[in-house]
Amino acid sequence: MKRSLRISSRFGAALGIVCIAGAGIAFGADIFVSPTGSDAAAGSISAPLGTLTAARDKADQLKAGNTPVTVFLRGGTYYLSAPVVFGAANSGTATAPILYTAYGSEKPVVSGGIKVTSGWTVSSGSIMVTTIAQNLKVDQLFLNGSRQVLARFPNFNANTVILDGYDANCIAASRIGLWNNPAEGPGYIRGLHASQWGGNSYKITGKSGTSITQQWVGDNNRGSGLHATYRMVENIFEELDAPGEWFYRKSTGQLFFYPPAGTNLSTATIELASQDELLRFVGSSPATAGSVKYIEFKGITFTHTFRTLFSEPYETILKSDWALARAGTIFMQNAENIKIDNCLFDQIGGNGVFMSGYNRNNVVFNNVFNDAGASGVLMVGLTSSVRCPNSWSSTPTCTDRTRGPLTNEYPAYIVVDNNAINHPGRFEKQSAGIDLSMTSCDTVRHNTVHDCPRAGINFTDGCWGGSVIEYNWAYKTVLETSDHGPFNAWGRDRNERLPNDSSATTLDAQATTTIRNNRFEVNGGFGIDMDDQASNYNQYNNLCMGGGLKLQWNRYNTYVNNILVRNADVEITGVWAESNHYMTRNIFTNGQTYWCNFFAGANIPNTIKANTKLIDSNCLATNAAVNTEVGGVSWATWHAAGLDVHSVMGDPMFVDTAKVFRADYAPRGDFSVKTGSPALTVGFKNFPMDSFGVMPVAYVPVLPTGIRPPNSAKGIGGNQNAAIQYRAGRLLISHEGNYRVTITTPLGRMITGFNGRENTEVAIRPETTGSGVYIIAIHSAMGTVRQKLLIE
Repeated sequence: MKRSLRISSRFGAALGIVCIAGAGIAFGADIFVSPTGSDAAAGSISAPLGTLTAARDKADQLKAGNTPVTVFLRGGTYYLSAPVVFGAANSGTATAPILYTAYGSEKPVVSGGIKVTSGWTVSSGSIMVTTIAQNLKVDQLFLNGSRQVLARFPNFNANTVILDGYDANCIAASRIGLWNNPAEGPGYIRGLHASQWGGNSYKITGKSGTSITQQWVGDNNRGSGLHATYRMVENIFEELDAPGEWFYRKSTGQLFFYPPAGTNLSTATIELASQDELLRFVGSSPATAGSVKYIEFKGITFTHTFRTLFSEPYETILKSDWALARAGTIFMQNAENIKIDNCLFDQIGGNGVFMSGYNRNNVVFNNVFNDAGASGVLMVGLTSSVRCPNSWSSTPTCTDRTRGPLTNEYPAYIVVDNNAINHPGRFEKQSAGIDLSMTSCDTVRHNTVHDCPRAGINFTDGCWGGSVIEYNWAYKTVLETSDHGPFNAWGRDRNERLPNDSSATTLDAQATTTIRNNRFEVNGGFGIDMDDQASNYNQYNNLCMGGGLKLQWNRYNTYVNNILVRNADVEITGVWAESNHYMTRNIFTNGQTYWCNFFAGANIPNTIKANTKLIDSNCLATNAAVNTEVGGVSWATWHAAGLDVHSVMGDPMFVDTAKVFRADYAPRGDFSVKTGSPALTVGFKNFPMDSFGVMPVAYVPVLPTGIRPPNSAKGIGGNQNAAIQYRAGRLLISHEGNYRVTITTPLGRMITGFNGRENTEVAIRPETTGSGVYIIAIHSAMGTVRQKLLIE
């Protein structure tokens, strides 16, 4: 085993290998793991261990004396029969963290699946069958890494957004009569809530004639009402009738599969999802002394996890609309300074990273969450931390007027930064890209979230504020449900329980949450949905497209310097006394600027004026109407009440609403205003339009500590003679001496890497890498040269 001198500048970041004298110097230790290794081996590169559990235990041995440890995972798939658990005893330290990372450009995969190796025979028609073990826990099948379809009705339809296809008659007597034993799977009913407030799902428990019995799984905080139209059934053998569908019969161990055309099952890789979770970081107590800390996972793929929709109990989250399974592919509780960096969460069955209860200073950075069954990242405290828990079923008397939490069993100072979260909520419709509840002082920054059934970023309550939501880009949200928006928040805590007491508003929402510099897009609903009692939010420099702003039975919300375009307006609903809302220097472009809801009578403008601090000095693109549920309000009446008296009207003069900022970045439009814009006369200030969502991150290769890494201090231009050219699928590199080339996505995910000397030519084809913009870097002793590379 090679050991070398290493100094850590901060958790998760190592400086180069140097030779100096001084206190605090530690010798790093390397451990190697391979799917083909053995836990009886030494753990060296030539004799690797075979499992992550053995590597964890080896790291415990080598970290003595404050030694940093790096565990290198070689490429291949690590199938887990149980989650790998990290406790307080497995911790690293601030100066000697423990890093689990991919080795070089290799691609390790941590799987909760079971690989099918038995042979296939014809069952009937195009349906194939093989026999595996009986009574397995499996509910997803993957063909060559691609998720297939659990036998269902109606058949999967990629062109139908809601439930990938629905049928109001899926549990009609005529359909049930076709099923022999729908409880065998068991069969599942998945649908939306009756009001489309998320999902509602059931297990089929029995059949009698043409009727079934069913059990609700509890996946909605607003009750078990199933939508009359948006529903489907699955995991029923008689519904296996389309390419890609499959069914597992537990009692016999028979696995049935209707393979897509062209599939060769003799050479295909078939895997079944089995484990709910893959990694668990769980300390012994909610305190630094008992927490698990200073462990990082980097460059790993996590996949093949079970759908927690039907395997884990659901917990209703205070008086929000949400219920969730407190589980995740990576689960943390009583954890500090855990970092998940540059990992891929690929088609997982439930949540991605779940931080439950006490968590401090954890980082989720630069990851990709692709087609998750539930939410991407969650920070959710325990109900025990709330002084007066409120719920739909119980609202006991509350006399506690102490501000803030009761205990420390909640996440705080968490950073969720630069993650791409694509298509979350494939199965659980009460889900989000990023969900926060009973948490405080977190930072959610530069994330791109899209194609969501419900919210992009969600706060289920007002406990305890202080977070910053900035530079995110959320679009294509609320695709399967109603209400909500790219950003949603509730505040049904002590604020709601004491609505006539303005001093109670900040008992739980004790610190202001800031929402700034985000781009929120929606085809309907709200851009920033301050739903029931969501209070103490400062919103500025946000670009809202297709959905606007909302004031609804809440207090102390500030709306400054935002831009609302493409049919986005302001909804003012039931303004509370002493709300102290402040709305100024915004640009509103919709033909209907304000929509005043849940009001009655002709005194609406005066009521709003009396209960808000300021609505004035905005830029209105047109002489827009003010509408209410009882009719329109003229601008003369609106102004007479003291609203928008100093606002201006006219074209805001946007720079270029179709501009593309970077070739590797999809959002279009520069909504900065030109000199001479009327918005500038009321104090509007331009803000950056090219910094929303995920940003490119330069990749720094992680090498064994016994190998000298390139000196990147010289940065770009370390070798002025370096040249990079790409033509017709051929990459040409010219550089002095020996070097290493890495090609990554803008997020920093490795695509490939190779060594070269002087002039090197390799084939890089779009059919293997995918078309798009990548970051190519040449690492040598002379420095690192980086530039963008367009492959098309």
